[in-house]
Amino acid sequence: MINRVLTVWLCVLGLMIGVPAAAQEGKEYEDHILSDGKFTNEELAVVILRAKDDLTSLLEKAVAEVKVEMEETGLFSPQAWMLMKNQDLKKVSLSGQAESAPPNIKVHMFRASLRSVARHNRIDAALIVYPGSIKKDGETQRIVAVEHEHRLGVSGLKLIPLDLEDGEASFGEPISQKKPFAFFYEGKPEKQSGDKLKKVTE
Repeated sequence: MINRVLTVWLCVLGLMIGVPAAAQEGKEYEDHILSDGKFTNEELAVVILRAKDDLTSLLEKAVAEVKVEMEETGLFSPQAWMLMKNQDLKKVSLSGQAESAPPNIKVHMFRASLRSVARHNRIDAALIVYPGSIKKDGETQRIVAVEHEHRLGVSGLKLIPLDLEDGEASFGEPISQKKPFAFFYEGKPEKQSGDKLKKVTE
């Protein structure tokens, strides 16, 4: 089931990053790696493939952990992952009292942490996953919200339907939404996309 969902997710991702975000938005991100317009079409193709591969690695790791946690406890906590410059995948840890903070506070802490390491050029990609819910056909649907960014021009939000039946977690087809850069680049101030969710639950 995870592999099927990842395949669908990547198809959507591939469509979304056909043109990198900076190329679409022009001068909105002045410090963007692509903002000088010096990349050829061939170089852009390499950029897109690299970003897709990196985000795939992060997503696979995060979704696998969500599945395990859901099947063990029936819940999952917000988590964040980084792709370091040496291509190592590293989970972001919260220390002390932060670890027991409410889920929505944890999400904000993860955003701040990822923003710090990204602006110091220590990572290439990052994502945050957290629980939430949306309304679908008049009913409340549990979801896994995935905020992801890559320094090569990708920023987006995926809402992945989540079900737990007979102790087995399953995932539906993701819903894609636009998300302004929050980790890697300075853009126009906007409300975080994740805050548009109906709620974040434990």
